[in-house]
Amino acid sequence: MTCELLAPAGSYNIGLAALYAGADALYLGLDRFGARAYAKNFTLEELEKIVNIANVLGKKIYVTCNTLIKDKELQDAYELLNTIYKIGVHGVITTDYALINYVINFLPQMECHISTQVGIKCLEDVNYFTKLKAKRSVLARETNIDEIKRIKENSKMPIEVFIHGALCVSYSGNCFFSSLLTLRSGNRGRCAQNCRREYELYKDGELVSPKCYLLSTKDLNSFSLINDLKELKVDSLKIEGRMKDETYVKTLVTSYRHKLDDSSFKTDLLDKIFHREYTKGFLNNASNESICNISRSGNVGQYLGTLVKKNNLYELHLENPLKLKDRLRIIADKDYYIDVEEIYDKKLNKINACDKFCYLKLNINVDKAQVYIIKNRNLDFPEPNKIPLDVYLSIKENNILVLASFNNQYFNIEEKNCLTLAKTRGLNKNDFIKQFQKLQETPFYLNCIEVPSNINNYFLAVSQINNIRRNLINAIYNSYKEKRVILDFKLPKLTQMIHPHKLVITCRNKKQYDALKDYGYKIYFNDNYTNYNTVKKLDQDDLLVSNYGSIFLNQDKNLTLNKEFNCLNYHSLAHFLTVSNNVTLSQELSQKEIKELITNFYNHYHFLPNTTLIVYGHMTLMTLKYCPIKKLGYCGTCHKANFYIKDDTSFFPLLTDNNCITSILNGKVTNLIAEIKDLAKYITTFRLDFTIESSDECKRILEMAIDTMNGKNVNSFNSKTDTKGYLKREIL
Repeated sequence: MTCELLAPAGSYNIGLAALYAGADALYLGLDRFGARAYAKNFTLEELEKIVNIANVLGKKIYVTCNTLIKDKELQDAYELLNTIYKIGVHGVITTDYALINYVINFLPQMECHISTQVGIKCLEDVNYFTKLKAKRSVLARETNIDEIKRIKENSKMPIEVFIHGALCVSYSGNCFFSSLLTLRSGNRGRCAQNCRREYELYKDGELVSPKCYLLSTKDLNSFSLINDLKELKVDSLKIEGRMKDETYVKTLVTSYRHKLDDSSFKTDLLDKIFHREYTKGFLNNASNESICNISRSGNVGQYLGTLVKKNNLYELHLENPLKLKDRLRIIADKDYYIDVEEIYDKKLNKINACDKFCYLKLNINVDKAQVYIIKNRNLDFPEPNKIPLDVYLSIKENNILVLASFNNQYFNIEEKNCLTLAKTRGLNKNDFIKQFQKLQETPFYLNCIEVPSNINNYFLAVSQINNIRRNLINAIYNSYKEKRVILDFKLPKLTQMIHPHKLVITCRNKKQYDALKDYGYKIYFNDNYTNYNTVKKLDQDDLLVSNYGSIFLNQDKNLTLNKEFNCLNYHSLAHFLTVSNNVTLSQELSQKEIKELITNFYNHYHFLPNTTLIVYGHMTLMTLKYCPIKKLGYCGTCHKANFYIKDDTSFFPLLTDNNCITSILNGKVTNLIAEIKDLAKYITTFRLDFTIESSDECKRILEMAIDTMNGKNVNSFNSKTDTKGYLKREIL
């Protein structure tokens, strides 16, 4: 078995370039429901064209439908899936639980790939989706080689691993930083990249770091690990970059193609394209120090040499070649960005390129500086790897018979009643060569064409020859298309479970638990609770679980699904209720959307579903395997001091668990206690989510919630410290 090389395609032309450069498959998005809303993306017409080309090349096309779906979008999302299914797309990458189940249950001839947004981190997560009958798991970027090996040795589920490109500092699918501050939800493809901004670190209220790019990850580069991943028989190796240009994608595909085909292959091309400082990431069990570059967040480039001022010119001693139109970063008192318009040799003659030494005219004023190339304009690539097509023509009465062959496959068509006897000039072979060479939009090039000897007795218009060529290509494309059947849609059957409205609690430390345990309310803590990054089997029966692996291990228990499942629509809710007794709704829902979701569920099932809403808590904006506290040298003090990061407007507390997983919290607490009366029309369970609160604060908040649940009017909201979150705001 060989590893699939999976390339990004932010546009049609980039997709073609990647296929011809050696990618085995592409992943791409359309204008809706893909996690890169700001990429150019594909039209349906372009999608059909590239599926046709991929089929002929023996390659595959996967479409991303990996955003969370609102109730009002469900029908459009299903119709889009039906459309791409009919087009012949080989697989769809999904996140929303409603779409996952739709593809698996009703579109059986299209593979369902579980997106990295779902957070598959371990064998148990994979086992859950194996049981669900998905066809591929895209692992979280935080998964290391040891766990990948464990998965491959114990599961038949194909897995996909990221090998190159930008990294999210948070576990994908569990970042709410962007949506809370800007309403641009990263879970819906509109991330505002708050991680690329500057922050300060505070310890017990004291500033302990200057402004720096504390959350800005380096770029993943797994080139040196490819042989290890091949040995583990990883099914698909994925390059990130649907927002990148054609040169970037072609460079990566070409480089990794060579590496997969020749384990000894080496290259410096990866340094010549846009990239932040490189890291091997968590694949290689990297330390915190190697994941983020806190000094800069942008393109690093390839080191070029040293620049020294000489009168009105700059002398440049090169360690790598330079060409006209290359873009440079010059590091002196600040960073200067220059496009190279003129290059001079030692005799001040203009030249187009140089390897060792040259002069530049630059509109800057520095004495000495280091220089990096951040964009190479003239990288050389091999010609597109197209297929030779042989064409043979014959004449039968006034019809033309066309036989074509490639790769030991044969195709034929007949163009009827197209020939007329020539009155003056008849046809010749060159007439057909000229028109049949116009195969640029196809995966072919014309290798040879044979025409009958009596062709000069006949006349055929150029437009008709072109039609014959197009009809032949379409016949080839159609031969690869399978007849696909869409099964009848239905939601799962559910049994009504009646529960009174109730109040439950989650705690993060024993002091909080001890302060609240005697109030008599259900508390999820330690033995009955798995957080996002902890997958384990628990002994108790009534559990709060935060990941799919814990559902798999505890499927015989009474489960409440936590907020990490991102339930945003009533179809997802229905499917989740087949594996649990209660579902915590997404914190990105507004009150209006909660009402719509529950109403739609009720109209279908005629009973109120068991749902939980978090009505108090410092919202988790990011969940990190990387620790910014350790990065700045304070490892070991996270449980002894209070840390938070701060930008120009707000502060964000840091909370680290015993497994060194760091949560970035919103400094303002989401407080919906006063809304409980209205929300009780739709929600059956309300939860207080305690994180950084003291014991006394926990008791005060709980008592306010109890009073509110008992119908008392309590002034529970402080506008200086509290927020309503998304209650009156809808995410994009």
